[in-house]
Amino acid sequence: MTTEAAFLELESDWTELWGHVRHPSPFHSWDFAVEWWRHFVLGRSGRATGAFDVVVVHDRLGRTIGIVPLFAERRAVGSVVGVRLQPFGRSYSFEPMSDEPITLFREGHEQAAVAAVKDHLASRAGARTWDVAVVRDSLQDFRDSLSLSGRRCVELDRSAPSAMSIRLPSTWQLFRSRLSKSMRDNLAFYSKRMAREVGPWKIRTARTPGEVGLATDALISLHRQRSRSPLGIPHCNHIPTAVHASFVRHWFQRLARRGAVSLVFLETRKGIRAAQAFIEGPDCGSVYYSGFDEDVYRFSALTLITAEWLRGSIAAGLSRIYFPPGSSAWAARWGAQPGPEARETSIYAINAPALIRAVVRRYSGR
Repeated sequence: MTTEAAFLELESDWTELWGHVRHPSPFHSWDFAVEWWRHFVLGRSGRATGAFDVVVVHDRLGRTIGIVPLFAERRAVGSVVGVRLQPFGRSYSFEPMSDEPITLFREGHEQAAVAAVKDHLASRAGARTWDVAVVRDSLQDFRDSLSLSGRRCVELDRSAPSAMSIRLPSTWQLFRSRLSKSMRDNLAFYSKRMAREVGPWKIRTARTPGEVGLATDALISLHRQRSRSPLGIPHCNHIPTAVHASFVRHWFQRLARRGAVSLVFLETRKGIRAAQAFIEGPDCGSVYYSGFDEDVYRFSALTLITAEWLRGSIAAGLSRIYFPPGSSAWAARWGAQPGPEARETSIYAINAPALIRAVVRRYSGR
């Protein structure tokens, strides 16, 4: 599917399939995908061309078993040579707002759906409208490899990190008891220190569209402020432009109307001093972007905010919490474990520039 009308007609099929994938990430939902498409693909962010190609796979019964949304992104070398078909949620030329490129495969049908998508892309490689197409899937037990796929393309399989997760127990007391002693002590220590050195403070949660709208602006400001702060570990600014800020506002409003987002913030007499967004999906929650003012850094404000959200998530009956890939030290403090690595396949059309890049990438370790 390559037209706006055809993509928008996918909403019901997309939502149904999302409910039947093995791990239904909130970053693969229709709400995320449609706003990402509008802001970054149609908005031609970075080197996005505005073109897209959504591959939909059906089985013999007519059920949708796979959806892979791809958009065209130019490499720096030009608009013809170097065109890459990227999954939504992935980019080399702009901040993609997610660590989880979108691919949807029905549980129990992953292998057939992945094979169908790759065959479809390989059959079109000869047209040379793109240089390389990237497909992410969750199939395991594979090794990095470079192989010839028919006469039109070369496939490069590489491993990719996946989200870290925690399986939640039935009570906050049980969860807290599983934390390290130093972590338990810190939760009590920072809470008391905040009261002693700052004065009255509280943690509040925004969930309604009106509350979320106001809190989103505070989160964006604090997130950008955190990226500029010299305190602690350096952090990237994931909301660098007005387009990124608009995406966050529109996506969060969609989620708020469904009761699927919590913006948790810490307030003192000076107002909101720290905030973090948490996205909720079917029976699970995901930790998203955060920010803080430097005057609450020494009180580990984000730790207190996360603890409050985890307490509420357990009370609400969520069974699993996800942390972004690559957040091992921070997520491990809460007991998160790395998930199995995903497979990312780059399908190179057979032409001289594509083959040179494939070989260089394979043997340079990039």
